[in-house]
Amino acid sequence: MLSKSVEDIIVKDCSYIELDANLALYINQCFTQQSVFRISDRVKEDEIPLLTYDYIHKKWLTGRYIGELYFNYQGQSYRLKVEPRFGDATLLHLLEEVFNIKLAHNKSDDKLSHNYHNQLIKKLISLIWIKELGKANVHGVPRHKKINTYCGSTVKGRLNIRESILPLYNQKQIVSHKVEKNIDSTILSILYQAYRILCKDYLLTPNMLSDNVMDVLSHTQGLGHNKSVTVNDYKKIRYGAMYGGYKPIVDFSWEIIQRKRNNLNQKNANKDSDALFLDMAEIWENYLISVLRKAYAAKGWKVFSRKYFAYEDQPYKRGMIPDIILEKDNCVIIWDAKYKNMEFRKFDYDRNDFFQIHTYGAFMQAKQKKVIGMGLLYPFKKELRQTDAERNYSESLFGLKSSSTWFKVDGIALSEDANLLVANKEAFLTRVNDKIEVMIPTN
Repeated sequence: MLSKSVEDIIVKDCSYIELDANLALYINQCFTQQSVFRISDRVKEDEIPLLTYDYIHKKWLTGRYIGELYFNYQGQSYRLKVEPRFGDATLLHLLEEVFNIKLAHNKSDDKLSHNYHNQLIKKLISLIWIKELGKANVHGVPRHKKINTYCGSTVKGRLNIRESILPLYNQKQIVSHKVEKNIDSTILSILYQAYRILCKDYLLTPNMLSDNVMDVLSHTQGLGHNKSVTVNDYKKIRYGAMYGGYKPIVDFSWEIIQRKRNNLNQKNANKDSDALFLDMAEIWENYLISVLRKAYAAKGWKVFSRKYFAYEDQPYKRGMIPDIILEKDNCVIIWDAKYKNMEFRKFDYDRNDFFQIHTYGAFMQAKQKKVIGMGLLYPFKKELRQTDAERNYSESLFGLKSSSTWFKVDGIALSEDANLLVANKEAFLTRVNDKIEVMIPTN
């Protein structure tokens, strides 16, 4: 429970905040990337501070992280709370799209409580874990094939004639092999350890569990689920076609376990702070990939993100990861997701973002891909007006007539109203589809 003497500092993400410079620097010192809970491995963990100083406006600026940081500074207890600028309900909508689940939308769930640290985020993590595990348990608990060898008077499975010659002659026994499916104890150990952490630290209670989840947890009894699972054990997991649906929840559970371990190390190093944040840039990118994949996978497009290497055989080799690639018949469209303020003011257009996306385009063209279009995708406060859509579209790259690749700045207007958000999403897909049909006529 929080002390009454805690002083609140409440602000939105990507917003300006009035702070004493020494206090701001101390906040950044308390915040580390281990304070961020990752929902996927898609977005790189950049060493971006929680607060940056804008020398033009002479103010501190919050970044893309939402959550709460509790710390003591000069004898005073503080809570820095960074709220999603589009609202808590919008955050729920985005996570529903990313994980293809339905989260509760009670008003009590949409507001952060002052009773527990990071109550909303912790509840969301627990709910996502429950929903994902329930979805994964379609064919039962994950199992892996194991060939067991038997030596005796009867055959179990398949007789191994070659290996039976000597035992049959010497001991009157035969050797047989039987393929059996054993429960994957590593996967269940990871799931159970995550469950214990969620119950202790993330407000998960047994009455929140579905029958599917309880079925999986019931199989953890007697499997040595308290054993320590190493990183090597985790990386060696193989799922097979039938149990491939378990990979997302195992990865999610592993993040919960790793964060617990990192948190213990962090608290030992700095006992005066406690933090938990989500990366809105990661959520935004995953949301866009989900939206585009659902819209275009059925039309024959592959929608993915992949790491490429420039100058792969050189000492100055560098990796590059376009956020979203649409590919069909050697034609590609490249998008970079940017969770930044975009109101089409001159200073909203970041030159580094433009250089980055054009580099991706040039690289794909060098790989003999036909780049039909590329662009930057932002979350908007209001639906994109037709005039803004036209002003932020170029029929050719660099505005040169010699190029047949279009370029555009676009995105989706985020709303706490679910119906309006769906309408804005469809409007975005219509704008994109219009540009695709110009280059690749549909049948």
